[in-house]
Amino acid sequence: MSTLTLPPYPAGTLQQQVMRQYSYLFQMSQQLNLALSQLEQTNRQSSEDTAKHQTAAKEETQRQYQTLKSMIVKTANRVEQRMEQLTAELAGEYVAVSDFGSYMEKLNAYIEANPEAITQYYSFYADLQADINKVSAAFSDYRTGTEGYIRTGIVYYDGEVPVYGVAVGQNLTTTVTDGEEVVDQNNFRATFTAKKLSFWQDSTEIAYVSNNQLYITNIVVLDSMRLGKWRMATQNGLAFQWIGG
Repeated sequence: MSTLTLPPYPAGTLQQQVMRQYSYLFQMSQQLNLALSQLEQTNRQSSEDTAKHQTAAKEETQRQYQTLKSMIVKTANRVEQRMEQLTAELAGEYVAVSDFGSYMEKLNAYIEANPEAITQYYSFYADLQADINKVSAAFSDYRTGTEGYIRTGIVYYDGEVPVYGVAVGQNLTTTVTDGEEVVDQNNFRATFTAKKLSFWQDSTEIAYVSNNQLYITNIVVLDSMRLGKWRMATQNGLAFQWIGG
């Protein structure tokens, strides 16, 4: 604890009094700065300790929650689950036939709604048949199909707390050319919540935007990138150009 001294009693010449007052004010300024620094350090340490305590308490609460939930489920004498659900299926078809061949396109949408989320499943299928006697083509039969979905509601769980948002995914895309099948394994999806925008590959979060920052493991720059007041270009090797004012 610091003790502040009283100002010196005015004595001596005017110049001596001014010098003593200046020395007193300078020493008081140093004492106040030191006291403020100690107070900030104490508050910062207290905030860190409080944050650690809150984190530990939250983790312990979640652990006890999981344990109690597991005990109740495993020893339950009666289990009930009620969930209202609505489903709807929509289909569309397009067919075109000419002397050069035929083209058929099918679109399907399946909508599933329950208290957790509303999910829309989509599928696309196309079949192109060419009359090789009438037209010159590299194939006589070409088929392609893909599936995707849009989910609005609970997109994942943060511990035991559901996180609401929108998830958009693209699944397998299959192409068959004259009997030869090519499968494009996508399994990419994007999720948008109130806190962040995430990009997933399979079950791995490969990139996300949160708190005004982008987090990503790898980045490929095809042309140029701006870093603050610098521009990084890759056309002729790696070059940095100052573009700031």
